Amino acid sequence: MIQDTFIPFGFQYYRSPTPFKDQWENDLRSIAEQGFNCVKYWVQWRSSGAKEGVYQFDDIQELMDIAHRNGLKMVLNVIFDVAPAWFFRKYPDSKMIAADGSIVEPRAINCRQIGGAPGPCYHHDIAAKEKGKFLSEAVKAFKDHPALWVWDLWNEPELTTSIKRKLSFDNQVCYCDNSLLAFQAWLKNKYGTLTAFNEAWQRNYRAWEEVEAPRGQAVFNDLVDWRLFMSDTLTEELRNRVDIVKELDPVHPVMVHTVPAPIFNMITAGSDDFKLAEPCDLMGNSLGSSAWSADLLISAAKGKPVINSEIHALPGNTAMKPGKPDLQEMKRHILIPLARGIAGYLFWQYRPEILGQEAPAWGSVYLDGSPTPWYEDMGELNRLIQANKEELLLAQRRSDGMAILYSPQNQIANFAAHDHLDTYNHSVQGVHKLLHELNYNVEFLHESDITKETLAKYRCLWMPYPLYLNQSMCDALRQWVDQGGILISECSFGALQAENGCHSYTVPGYGYDKVFGVRESWIHSVENLDHSYHQVAFASSAAIPLRNMMADGQEEGLAAGTRTAHGSYYISDLELESHVKVLAEYSDSSLPAVTRAAYGSGHAVYIGTLLAASYWQDSHTGTLQLVRDLLQSELRLLPQVNVSVNVSGGVRADLAKWEDKEGAGAFLYVHNEGQKAASAVIMLPDVYTFVEPWFEDGSATLRRDSSDLYKTCLDAYIEPGDVQVFRLS
Repeated sequence: MIQDTFIPFGFQYYRSPTPFKDQWENDLRSIAEQGFNCVKYWVQWRSSGAKEGVYQFDDIQELMDIAHRNGLKMVLNVIFDVAPAWFFRKYPDSKMIAADGSIVEPRAINCRQIGGAPGPCYHHDIAAKEKGKFLSEAVKAFKDHPALWVWDLWNEPELTTSIKRKLSFDNQVCYCDNSLLAFQAWLKNKYGTLTAFNEAWQRNYRAWEEVEAPRGQAVFNDLVDWRLFMSDTLTEELRNRVDIVKELDPVHPVMVHTVPAPIFNMITAGSDDFKLAEPCDLMGNSLGSSAWSADLLISAAKGKPVINSEIHALPGNTAMKPGKPDLQEMKRHILIPLARGIAGYLFWQYRPEILGQEAPAWGSVYLDGSPTPWYEDMGELNRLIQANKEELLLAQRRSDGMAILYSPQNQIANFAAHDHLDTYNHSVQGVHKLLHELNYNVEFLHESDITKETLAKYRCLWMPYPLYLNQSMCDALRQWVDQGGILISECSFGALQAENGCHSYTVPGYGYDKVFGVRESWIHSVENLDHSYHQVAFASSAAIPLRNMMADGQEEGLAAGTRTAHGSYYISDLELESHVKVLAEYSDSSLPAVTRAAYGSGHAVYIGTLLAASYWQDSHTGTLQLVRDLLQSELRLLPQVNVSVNVSGGVRADLAKWEDKEGAGAFLYVHNEGQKAASAVIMLPDVYTFVEPWFEDGSATLRRDSSDLYKTCLDAYIEPGDVQVFRLS
């Protein structure tokens, strides 16, 4: 059973040593009596393996038995980043080494109060064997327990469990001898010969043993390979854990739950959700209560079930106490991911933390265990979910065929170039924000999935700041555009070449000056850079005004037919071929800023600045209007569900359809993301004649629409920040 008839809804409960034993029976009974059905326990290496060769799971066994008596299903989260004290004492060479040469000593941290974080180096062979022994013993102890639902094999995968998470060259790990040998073997496997490797890195190594790991800002391909190697290391570690569990317990599913970018990055965290999803039966997410993280995880899961395994509703610590969430906030935590098909919810956590720096935050109940108003709200939401679970598990959203390129390699190259990730992260998040607010169902397409077959599923691909590309990807994209695809790219397309790490002589690179019909003759930074001999940290993101040549209307100081949008970071001087259409100009120079060209049966749009990054920073209405005009008027890419107040009102609507033996229907989720109450007109692609709200304060009316695409209109009034759900038939 993964999620055939079960929607988990409950709490993280036990992270040894808290809650204490005298609270277990009453707490778990109360959870069940309130209608919740699932809890999660941590099975920690240091806690249950404190003596070499001895494994004690008495606490977990008792908790499992109590859960079973109360009808609760269990997630067992096996934690390895708290290695036992005996292990470090016996194997001091297992400690990670950072780029600055410092040893990452084992320690207690706010979320690993029992010590031993971040665990041993991932390339220490004995550590791998000991972790495998511990996992095997845990699986043998609980694989036949009737309360077990799923094995969660990694809590928020990253390299150092937050100890060296801060983005910097010095915080990268691991530079021990074991990691260096593993890196050299990884390079040999990737490139095959030293000749091919030296050509890619522009070096002259005479043996694999000479290869050094990069330690600072210099060139590009060495850092890209170094960070991809560590990311592959995390993925391989997870695969090994999955293999151990599957061999001993072929019945219960396995999962991992991750933290989405940009909180975790490819430089110091090394976590790639798309790769980590591959060996698992289902995926989970921390911080999954936003549209961004939900869409990213669903894309990474590629059709596998997804749950929100740590909903952070009560964040805080001893110094910064948590706020009190109201019903609207609780609805957002549940209904934003539910609207996308995420069907599973575990709050972090049931009782407030009492041990360490995270105390007294994170509690769904009060410190003494009595219910809070938000605990009652959680219960009401759970009752609604369970009452509709059969249809919810069948419900599917239609794809709008709109994809955003997700590129770990480009992320790494951005850091190598800028010493920060703002250019990349702001661009990717900005594109999502633009498409989300225009009511498209947004999908992310990983760079490793750029193939003829995968691209055929999409109408449009947006490439945010695609600085670092490769020939294979560009060949597949060119064929897709030629056959009718719509490619949208921001500036510097393929400026850096993965094959040799060098800058392209012509930008757009890889011959794409012929696809876009433009050439960057120069690219300006927004700020005036200091050209003296010291490192300049480029961080300027001042707004660059653009004139929208597609829009009707008039703004003060601009001629009729124009409207102001914003770019950021860069201004590209674009030389155009004769067939290229100008869609926007730079306001201060009337030079082309956004262009469209036909290529084969498709279209290629070039944006000579970081338009999406600017929108992430300032949410400028004119930028949203420009993108709406581009997609809907210029390119005829309409969303299947549309909202008339989106540009100015901030209302988002999601439709999920279901069909069973007794009939068919849909759930419509309407979220007012704005600061003011809104009367929304939501246009739907199918005919509906009956609407029923989930909540007492929800109301809506239906009427027919006779347009070619939309068949029904739903009129709804939504308070600011609220989410309403309507059952349609």
